[in-house]
Amino acid sequence: MRISRTRYQRLCALASATGFILAAVGADAAGPGIIGTDDRKPITETGRPWDAIGQVNIGGYRALGQCTGTLVRPNLVITAAHCLMNDATGKPHPLRHIHFLAGVRGGKHTAHAKAKCLRFLNGHTYVPQKNANGVPLSAMFQDVAAITLDADLAVEPAIIADARPRDPGEPLVHAAYPADRRFQLQAHTGCRLLRPNRPTPVWLSDCDTHPASSGGPVFVEESGSLALAAVMVGAGHFNTTAIPLATWQELLDGKTCEQR
Repeated sequence: MRISRTRYQRLCALASATGFILAAVGADAAGPGIIGTDDRKPITETGRPWDAIGQVNIGGYRALGQCTGTLVRPNLVITAAHCLMNDATGKPHPLRHIHFLAGVRGGKHTAHAKAKCLRFLNGHTYVPQKNANGVPLSAMFQDVAAITLDADLAVEPAIIADARPRDPGEPLVHAAYPADRRFQLQAHTGCRLLRPNRPTPVWLSDCDTHPASSGGPVFVEESGSLALAAVMVGAGHFNTTAIPLATWQELLDGKTCEQR
């Protein structure tokens, strides 16, 4: 989730207020986003899909943000919509301030580009941090956005999963660049889907996550490969919240910045 811990905790409160919190997975949770013990492990492998995961960084005058995103085409990144918004103005950050760094390992990265344009889901509503306790449930459903980059990256994009409904218990993998280990990709492999997108378009899982992980991929295994199936957007003490592909598939329709 974005580095702001206040907003992170308010997202947790939103999940709790809407009745999404299930029975405790671990009574001694280390904090919002860590379900029971911390099962995140460093990823040292390279190649697909790991190199397609990167940092979404916001840098500008009086603005600093950190999230995670996934390259799904040579010039297209999927992330959480709230990562791209300025709390002070309620509007997107200037494009020149939005950076995507793929394949970060220590002080190095595989590729870098800036945003050329942004695309949000139809009906996307952003509520500034000061009003976050009043965020409507529908705002969480739409908390996914696409960044069109100003250059193609020489990185193999992530595979996109089948958008079919999933069943509780399906194995998942969540990866991100969290704030506590910002320069080392972390992943929780073998976590599970707790509640699928029925009747609401939200997945609840027991995947461990952490601030700055918003926008990070949630993978499923298809035909022996990891495929992007959802985007992590929030967390509580007992589960984490992701938006499944079926909700944001329209962002993959290939529209250019001029067509959006």
